Parts: sequence; structure tokens; C-alpha cells
Amino acid sequence: MNQWTFILAASWMSFLTVTALGDPIRVLFLGHESKLHNSNEYYPILSKSLGRDAIYFDYVTSVNQALDDADYLNQFDALLLYANHPRISSVQWKNLLSFVRSGKGFIPVHCASWCFSNVPEYDQLVGGRFKSHQGAVFSPRVVKKMHPAVQGIGKLEAWDETYFHERHHSKNRTVLMVRDPLPGDPHDQPEPWTWVRTEGKGRVFYTASGHDERVWGKAEFHQLIKQGILWAVGEQVLERYENFLAKRAPLKYEKRDNIPNYEKRPEPLAYQLPLSPEESIKHTQVPVGFKLELFASEPDIVNPIYFQWDKSGRLWVVETVDYPNELKEGRKGNDRIKICEDTDGDGKADKFTIFADGFNIPTSLTFARGGVILAHAPDLLFLQDTDGDDKADIRKILITGFGLNDTHAGPSNLRYGLDNWIYGTVGYSGFNGEVNGEKHSFRSGTFRFKSDGSKMEFLHQYNNNTWGIGLNLQGDIFGSTANNNPSFFGGVPSRVHNGEKRMTAKMIASSPRFYPITPNIRQVDAFNAYTAGCGHAFATSSGFPESWRNQRAFICGPTGHLLGMYDVRPKGSGFESVNAYSLVASTDEWFSPIVAEVGPDGNLWIADWYNFIIQHNPTPNLNRGGYDAQRGLGNAHINPNRDRQHGRIYRLVYQKNEAPVINLENASWEKLVQALENDNMFWRLTAQRLLVDGGYKKAVPALIKLLSQPAPKSLHALWALHGLGALDRQAHERCLNSKDPALRRNAIRALPTDLKGQQMLHDSATLADKNLLVRLASFVKLASFPRDQGTRDIASLLMRVEENAKDEWLRLPLQSLGAVEANLVRYEKGPNLLPNPSFESVDGKLPMGWKVRTYSGSGTMEHTIETASKFVKTGKSSLCISSNGGHDTSAFATTQLKSGVRYSLSAWIKTDRVEGGGMGVLLNVHELGQKGMTKGIRKTNDWQKVETVFVSPSSRSVTVNCLFGGWGRSKGKAWFDDISLHEMKPIYKEDDQVESRKVDLDWTVDAIPGLLFSKTSLTAKSGKWLKISFNNTDNMPHNLVIIAPGTYDAVGQATDLMMAKPGAAVRNYIPEDAKVIAQTPMVLPGRKYDLIFQAPEQPGRYPFLCTFPGHWRLMKGELIVQASAF
Repeated sequence: MNQWTFILAASWMSFLTVTALGDPIRVLFLGHESKLHNSNEYYPILSKSLGRDAIYFDYVTSVNQALDDADYLNQFDALLLYANHPRISSVQWKNLLSFVRSGKGFIPVHCASWCFSNVPEYDQLVGGRFKSHQGAVFSPRVVKKMHPAVQGIGKLEAWDETYFHERHHSKNRTVLMVRDPLPGDPHDQPEPWTWVRTEGKGRVFYTASGHDERVWGKAEFHQLIKQGILWAVGEQVLERYENFLAKRAPLKYEKRDNIPNYEKRPEPLAYQLPLSPEESIKHTQVPVGFKLELFASEPDIVNPIYFQWDKSGRLWVVETVDYPNELKEGRKGNDRIKICEDTDGDGKADKFTIFADGFNIPTSLTFARGGVILAHAPDLLFLQDTDGDDKADIRKILITGFGLNDTHAGPSNLRYGLDNWIYGTVGYSGFNGEVNGEKHSFRSGTFRFKSDGSKMEFLHQYNNNTWGIGLNLQGDIFGSTANNNPSFFGGVPSRVHNGEKRMTAKMIASSPRFYPITPNIRQVDAFNAYTAGCGHAFATSSGFPESWRNQRAFICGPTGHLLGMYDVRPKGSGFESVNAYSLVASTDEWFSPIVAEVGPDGNLWIADWYNFIIQHNPTPNLNRGGYDAQRGLGNAHINPNRDRQHGRIYRLVYQKNEAPVINLENASWEKLVQALENDNMFWRLTAQRLLVDGGYKKAVPALIKLLSQPAPKSLHALWALHGLGALDRQAHERCLNSKDPALRRNAIRALPTDLKGQQMLHDSATLADKNLLVRLASFVKLASFPRDQGTRDIASLLMRVEENAKDEWLRLPLQSLGAVEANLVRYEKGPNLLPNPSFESVDGKLPMGWKVRTYSGSGTMEHTIETASKFVKTGKSSLCISSNGGHDTSAFATTQLKSGVRYSLSAWIKTDRVEGGGMGVLLNVHELGQKGMTKGIRKTNDWQKVETVFVSPSSRSVTVNCLFGGWGRSKGKAWFDDISLHEMKPIYKEDDQVESRKVDLDWTVDAIPGLLFSKTSLTAKSGKWLKISFNNTDNMPHNLVIIAPGTYDAVGQATDLMMAKPGAAVRNYIPEDAKVIAQTPMVLPGRKYDLIFQAPEQPGRYPFLCTFPGHWRLMKGELIVQASAF
């Protein structure tokens, strides 16, 4: 048994002992994915309300997740069901019934009495079944006031559905609350509303309350559910729970000054006194099946701002007591790097070695070239121990140029990337410097650099202060920022846009909200959302459930005392990130996770800054924050409550994680290659780094052999070979043509940006890859080559493919290459997408389908329908907006836009004395800001038409504004009429078809995925008329060209040279000296072309091929011409 296995076994024995002595209540909340009875919204309300009472919920929305696995289900004390699930399988029903009868609790709420109609016995378990309802404001009446499930419950008065039930099962049932008859009820008897019953050894608590937030938002409802849970779990669990509460240290508070109140509560929150690590854990929730274990804490660790592990699996921690405002002259301070080791195998660090000190607000570190790279603005420092005493002997500047104007906006999150570069993030303090003679200036985004400091590249521009980066198994780049942006995808590196400001990254989170289990959270803005997102680590080991791996990302939310989760899934050529609530959440208001990374044991490790004051800026003042504070040198507000005495490192241990930990200290190249197959990405990357840094050329044959293995093994082998300079063309081409899309994607990224790389890209089928992530990598690489008319022509052809043009990521590299819409004749307008565009249908004062939205203003304003003929352009009415004091306001309608589609937005506008600030009177698409707006009209004008044309960057629901003011306040009066939003449909010149005639023989030949023709051999008699129906079923343009015998290689090689030739695309990449027998034009995907020609008189083998650069090697066949009998 190795050290970490021993620790894991010991920790779970300890866990079982603690459970016997006392433990929180654990409830599995089964909801659903529906806006009706919106459990996704209501579960967090209940979790926040009951979290401080140590009633913890694990949330799922699938019956399969909840009930398929009896072992998983039985880890909970109770199951709460609030959903509309119509069916349950026999296995699931068996597991549910056994769960309850064995002594567990079941809490069906409201619509749960409608569920599982395929099993009639379910109604008997619940105690009745929903039949019908109306709706009203009412208060259920308690009829068993002394029952513990309802004793002391306050009056629950709210609008709710007035449920009626049928199939009542009165056996072992006690009705606790009833709903008295209301007008419209089908009977005049009180309706059973809340009841309890027993089933075997278990207990059932049901209430019909809870249709929507009008009930779920009530404290009385929360208390009802709490008491129902405590009754349903049974006396033994209740005793265990009460024992836990009795032994848990309570949260204690004191009144203090300098507590910012940005939320403008009636009173600032009181100052909570700190807890010991052991007691803090008792106030912290983790999922069932996980356990939070302390690895190190104060006084051994204080203010941990970042950590990483070395090749032995030892933890290296960056401590900074100088953060955030103690900027020292000469950058000599009190901060340090500390090595933390567990030498006795008990799961806690017991040896602490200071590797280097004297730093002043360092923010990150990573390992490279036998040393450590430290982010220490303005520098990236290289530190190295040369004599093996764990003390830095070398300290030198690698790169300099990072800003110091804000200490929480500098470089952070350094890490070794799959491609052997070092990745990091920087906030708005930015970088302005020179690296190896090349100047760089950037801010707020991700960057990478060579570990020897020889090269740097800015990658992705984010929209706010950035303190998070994550790489999935395939090397895709993600990140998080402050203020509502917890999950970004970096789809296109900045270099693609050649200095132009275009999209490189996009926030992909389905929701920026986070979900604390306490109402006591303090935030500057973006309340109840990620205002300080840190990190974006993925589940990249066996330390997580299988369904989480390489999909679930972890984002720290220190202002919410939690670590959140997102499920990151491919979508088109990019990704979407679906909010998955909290992984770890605490009611301890000092708990502040700022780092979460997968460690050498496969578990998630967490750095807890453990501080009551997290907020950096803005500096509080009387209007915003509640008192006047001072700003410090680090641009953070000065606050005496900032703590410099605490800090914790935790391990979140997964019960089913049995992966052994290895040690790569002094590892041979054979052991390093073997480690590339490890389950844990940490060890794979570490082994790759050591192979590259060590220059182990002896490993090359073994690495080439690994290329045939599935990802991720093959990915690390690829990049290890690349880093060693040993990735030969044959091996590289094999990877480009692999069946594994992850390997193809990385093989594309590894291509050199010279003519050789360009040729290899075109020789592969990746520009037409079915996998859109691979295709995006291919387009990005295409845009990374030297630019000329040839690449522009190729981009233009690729942009003709509808799938490329409409995908929000695929079109970006093509646009940056200067793609033009070849053979475009005109645009035709589609139907008007706006409702009631001439305002002829009226709903009160407003046109039907339109609503009012006001951004700011003073004085009075009005949105009305105008019917006086001189103020109407066409029809009988127009829309009038007026303000006498100055407003920024609009009437808006909602519609859907498609990604990559061109739209025309127009209206007729008349104005009267429009003046003041803002743009005046105009139209705009609210979600596109000034990128989708017409010109503004001011002063007094008769009817004028305004119009703008724009391309929608994504598929989404948008609102179109009749805007008065616009980025400022205007006053006066304006009229709008005949608003229109049309899709502009491109009409292309049709390819000239050969005149139809009778033929002697015809074939259908398809261009199929993989750069292949569906038929590669055609036979005909000389002089006969032939027809080839050429059908393109692939994902990029292709042609079919028949040439003279013996010229295949010469023509094919000549097409390669045409990549950079101006006008080559017009010639369909057919060399001028090619002896062409017959040819089609370039045919777009989904199109076909009928090629009619006369077979040559001379018998022979006539090759046919696609002349798009690179395709000829695979897309080939031959026309065999035989002598005619006459």
C-alpha cells in the first residue's frame, strides 16, 4: 500500500467514525429541466435558506441520476422530489421503494404528486395524486398544530395553485394542513394539503404548496420544508444531526467599522470571527461521495495565492502577506515560496521548506527547465536550485513589462501547456514590454510564452479583469474573469486577426450566477453572480465521477464562499458551458477559495485565502459602500479588517478514487514515456515536460509508437516529439489523418507556419473535417500562414460553404484572411422579422408586441400611439416617444437572429426639437450595442429613413429598440413608423451548365468526406457523349477535372504551387499548361454539376482529380477510354 492509498483508506475510516458521532442532513433534491415548476431556480433558494442549519442538498435533474444506482441513493438521508417526471422504470421504482422502506425520508413537494403515473403504487407511497387545480391567494390551515413537522409554522400566505387530489391513501397517513374551500372549487370540503405517512421503516412528508417563486421565496415555506425534512429522516438521523450541531462551533459575530455595504443593506453585515480549520469544515458542504480534508493551514501557511506540484508530487505554495497594498520599493517584501510535504503519510503536511523569499506580491508559479517560473510583476522570474538543498540559488528576470497599477490585475495562473508553452492570464494592469526584440502591449486576457523567455504571444482578449485559465485534455483554452464572466472559451488566437480588434474569446456560461448556501455574502456589484471568478480547472483524473471527466470545470467564487461548477460541452466549432451549481460551499464567511487544481493524487486541491475581506475595489464611499475609505498603493481599498494570519490548503477526496500516485524524481526516459499513459493529466504533462526539458531523444521510437494510441496518450506523445524536434513528416501526416479528432486537432496546431506546413494542411482533409472543432483548428492554422492573394482566394471559397459562414467561430479566421463573397450577384430581403412593424395593432397605450425599456432619465416621458395623419408615415398610426427632461429610453420588440447572417434594419423617423446628450433618435439591436445601430437624428426633421446592415455574430434572441437618447439622455419628441428587420439572403451567380443533349452513358460521382471520389474508375468508348453528374456531399468545395494520360503527377504538383498565385481560384486551380479534357467548376457542398463532354478519340487511361490545392493526392480516379467498334 503506497502513501496516498494509505491516506485515502485512513481518511474514509475517519469519515465513518465522524458520521457515527454526528453529521449534517444530506438530501438528494430531484428536479427537472423545465421552466414550469422551475426547480433550477428554486433549489438554490432552499439551499441558501437551510445551509446554515447544516441541511445540505445535492441536486440532480434526471431520474436516472437519482434512482438508477441504489448505492448512490442510499448515501442520502432523504429524497426531495419537485419535478414533472412522467415515468419511472421498474429498477428505479424498486430502488425508491427500498430506500424509503429501509428507513429513509421521502419529501414529495407540489407537482411531485403528479409524477410516475406508470406505477400506480407510487400514488400510494405519496399518499395521494394530483388531479386538477385553479389558482388563488390563500393560506393553508394547520390542523395538527403539535406535530413536529408543522409545529410553530407561521402563516404561509401566497398565490399558489389550488391543488385537488385523488387516489388518496389514508393508511398510515396523518393530514397536517388543509386548504379551505375557495370559490370555484368542485367541492365544499377542506382539501388535504400537507400530510405525513409511514412506509415500512421510512417516512413520507408531502405538501401541495410550491408552484413558483411566490411560495418558494417565503421564509414560512422554507421552515415548513425544513421541519418536514427533519421529521422524515427519522429519529436516529435526527439524533445524529442534533449531536453534530451541538458539537459544531457556532458562528460568532461582533460589530465593527469598515465593513463595506455595497449591497445597501439596512445595516452592514456584522464581522464574523474566524474559525479553526476543523470547525470551518463543519460549516462547509461538499457532495455526497466526497470528503474535504485539511492538508495545511496557519501558522504553517498564510495567505496562499497560488500553488503547484513538482515532479515528486510535493506541493509548492506562493504566500503573500503583502497583498494587496504593501507595494515595496525595489520590490523586496515579505512574501515567499514554500514547499509543503507530508512525510508520515497521515494526509497532512508536516515539513515546510522556504524555497525562496523576499518577494513582494508574487501571484503565480509553474515548473520549467529544471526550475520555477514566478509571476512577480513587473517580471517573470526564473528560480533554480542547483545544489539539491531545496533553496533557490539562481534568480533572474526572464521577461519584464507587466503593469503594477493594480495588484489583482497582474499576471496569474501560470501553467505548462500541452504544446510546451507556458500559459497565463493578465488583468487590466496589462503588459507593455519587449521580448527578444519584439514589442508587445496587451491587457485582460490570456497569453503564452516560451519557457526560456525567447518568445511571447497574446492569445485571447477578455472583457474584464482576468484571473483564471483552464486547459482541457485536448489543449483547448478556457478562462474566467471578474464581473459576470465565469467561463470563457478562447476560440481564435489574436494573431489570426493580424492586429485588428475582432473576437478572440467569448463568454460561454449559460448563467453567471453562483449559488451560496448562506445569505451573508458581500459583493461589490453583479450581485449573486461571479464577481471574482478564479481559475477554470477541469476534472482531468479519476478523482471525479466518470461523467465529469474532461467536461466539468471548477471556478472559484470567493465572494460567495464557494467553488462552482460548469459542464463544458462542444457546440458547433466552439463550446457551451452549463452552470452546474456548487461543488463546495460554506456558511463560514471567511471561506474564500481562490485556487482549485487537480493534484498528483487525482483529487481536487483548494487554496482557501481565508479572509473576511475579499473585495479589492472600488474604494468604498458614503454613496457606494456606506463609508469613506482610502485607496492603497495596490489600488485596493485600505481596510484594517484584512487578515494576514490565516490560510488553508484542502484536498477534496473522492471516495472512488483509487489511482496510485507516482513519483517522477530521477525518472528514466522509459518511466517518463510510461507516465504519458497515466490517468491523471498532471502526471502526463509533468512527464511530457521532463522528456522535453531533458532532451530525451532515446524516447523517440517509443513516442512514435504511442501515436497510434487513443487520446490523450497520443496527444502527449505528439507534443513531446514536437518539443524534442523529432516529429518527422511521416508521423505528423499520420496524426493529421488519424480517426481521433483530438489528435487531428493537435496535429494541425503542431504544423509549422511555412510552405511545408501549408502543403501538409492542404494535403489533409481537415479543412473539410466533419468535426467542427478540427475544422476550426484548420482554419486558424490557415490564417497563421503568410498572407497573400492565394490564401485569400481559398478563404473566399471556404466562406461560400454555408456551414462555415454561419458558424460564429469558423467564419472569423476566414474573414481575417479577407474572404470575399465570390460570384455574389445581389442580396434579397426576406420577410420582416418584427411584430406589428407599422404599429397598427394597439394594446392600451403601446403597439402590440412592443414593450418599454428605460435606461436613465429625469423629468417626464411618454410612449404613445400617434394617430394624427401628419405624424404618421403610412397606415393609421405611428409610435411617439417624448421627454421633457432628458431620457435614454426605448420601445422594443423581440426576435431571433441567426449566426453569420446579414440583416437590414430600417425605419422612418420624424423629430421635433430633439436635443441634449446621447445619439438622438435611432434604431439599434440592444445586444449588439453600437455594432447594430442606425445613425441618430437630432433637432427638427420631417420623415427620414434610417438604415443599417450588420452581420449577427451568433444565433440568439435579441431586442430591437426604437431608441430615444442612446448612450445619453435626449429630450424632445420623435415618431417612428414602418420598422423593418430583414434577413439579407445572398444570391450567387449560377455556374454555367453545358447545354443538355442526349448522351450515350452517364454516371453519378460524389465528392465524399475524407477527400475521396465515390467512383474511381469509369469506362467508356471513344467518341461517345458522356455525362458525369458530380454531386458534392463533402464539407468544402471540390471539382472534377479530366486530364491527358500520363500528366497526373505533373498537374497535381502544379496545383500545389498555385496556392499563392493570384487569380488561381478563378481558374479553379487548374494549371495553365494542363491538358484538360473536361472539367467542372468548383462545386459547393450540397450542390451538383452536370458535366457533359465527348470521350476522346484516342483510347487510354485519362486521370481525373480535384485540383483544389492538396486534394489531388487523395481525390483521384481514371476514365478508361476504349476503342469503339465502329
